[in-house]
Amino acid sequence: KGQSGSTFQFRRMPAVPRNIADINPEKDIRVRILGRVVDKYAGTIVIDDGSAKAEIIVDGANISFEDVKSGGMARVFARVLPLETSYELRAEIVQDMSSMDVDLHKKIYG
Repeated sequence: KGQSGSTFQFRRMPAVPRNIADINPEKDIRVRILGRVVDKYAGTIVIDDGSAKAEIIVDGANISFEDVKSGGMARVFARVLPLETSYELRAEIVQDMSSMDVDLHKKIYG
């Protein structure tokens, strides 16, 4: 039990918004990426957010691979798994953002 008398509950780290080029596997645990799906193959999607491209593994997540459309916009919530020389991104959530107004989004969030 905690100091307030309530039982401890596991809390998931928030997915912080990141440009692909700014992902730091030593500090980032979960990230949120918005970009265009440029390719998809064998349980993997490739996202380009304008700063870089990233391969994101969607295999095993509760994601309908058919719902992810090549050329469409998508928001991906992913875990960052550090490797020896780089990192791996594993999708937890993939949202179709094709109907989003990209210009308005850039105006609001930069």
